[in-house]
Formats: sequence, C-alpha cells, structure tokens
Amino acid sequence: MNQFKSAWQFAFQHWQFLAVLAFPVFLFEVMSAYYLGSAFTLLEGGNIDDITEYFNSNSLPIFFLSLISVILSMSFIGGIYVAFNALTDNSKMKPFDALLIGFKKLFPILGASILCNIAIFFGFFMLILPAFYLAGRLGLTISYLMLENKTVSESISSSWEATDEHGTILFILTLTFFILASVSGLIVVGLFPDGGIIQPVLAGVVEYVFVFPLSYIYFSLYKSIEATEDSNV
Repeated sequence: MNQFKSAWQFAFQHWQFLAVLAFPVFLFEVMSAYYLGSAFTLLEGGNIDDITEYFNSNSLPIFFLSLISVILSMSFIGGIYVAFNALTDNSKMKPFDALLIGFKKLFPILGASILCNIAIFFGFFMLILPAFYLAGRLGLTISYLMLENKTVSESISSSWEATDEHGTILFILTLTFFILASVSGLIVVGLFPDGGIIQPVLAGVVEYVFVFPLSYIYFSLYKSIEATEDSNV
C-alpha cells in the first residue's frame, strides 16, 4: 500500500518536529497514567480503604493532570493537521505554534472528537469491525475543521461525503494501525508487568509512533481530494 509506506516515510522524515509537537501532551498523559496506574494496582489488591485514601490524597493532582491532558490532547489533535499542512507546503512553523492554533479551536475540536467517538463507540457494538470503518470515514473531520474553518457539523459531513469512494482502503489502514499499536502496547506491558513509570512512558511512545503516520494518511487523502476539487473548478 503506497499510502502506508508514504505515511511512515513522512513521519520518519519529520520525526524531530513531530516529537516536539507531541512532547507536552505526552508528558502530561504519562503523569496522569502513572497516577491512575497506582490506583489500579491498589484495586488489584482489593483493599477499598487504600483506594479511597489514595484518591482522597491525590484528587487534586489527578484532577489538574487530567484537565491539562484533555486541553493539550485537543490542541494536539488540531495542531497535527496544521503542522502537516505547513510541512508539506515547506512553510516555516514551530511545533508550539501549531499547538497554539489547535488550542484556539479547543471547543470545536472537543465537540467533533466527542461526536466522532460516540459514532465509533456504537460501531464496536456492531461486531466491532464497523467501528474501524466509521473511524476511517470520519478521519478527515479535523482537516476540514482546522484547514477550511468549517463548523463541527460541516466538517463531519464533509469527511463522510469525501471518503465515500475510499471507505474500504481507510477501513483496512485504520484496522492495520490499530492491530500494530495494540500488539506493540501488549509487548510493552509484557516486558514491564510491574508497571512503574517505565510502562506509561513506553506506552506513550508506542501511541505516538502510530498516531502520526495514521493521521498523515487522513491528511494526505484530504489534500488529494482538495487538489482534485481545485482542478475541476
């Protein structure tokens, strides 16, 4: 698959820029995962009093870490496509500038993410595989939201319409990335079963290793469709 190969080539070519882009959200996600991982360890012990005491003692840092993680995640989701657009056009942009642009559209990105994830969530109830088809069909939503300033509903609708002829290949690619990321994640858990800080760090690295090429597949399809529409005008 040319799309699969070109996505990885792009990610490796710009890995330093993309690593800096991901670092803030990666850092807070790792810290949040570490706190929650400690809670799950207590849960496995079965002592409710210990779990209650843990959350009472750490409720404030868990709350703020979770809140900041959500804000940075939404900024990151939007910033990815702004960054991809700048990198492919050879425009000068710093990674944190892309995050800032994403932050400015925090609520539309959050709304679009919630609606798309609800659809994907229901897809899991329909024999699981439809979820990956829906994820692929809705994969261009953030591109339309960030690069064409469309509303949430317009972006979702545009993504669905634009991917009508590409549903099968997007389904295959999305499922492939999910399987690769899941297997890699299980390997990390298997290598470090006792948890600690190493496990969430490596799990975070695995996550972003696959996030960038998959996101680029959606972005490159958006650019291809955009170029076709411009040539037909």
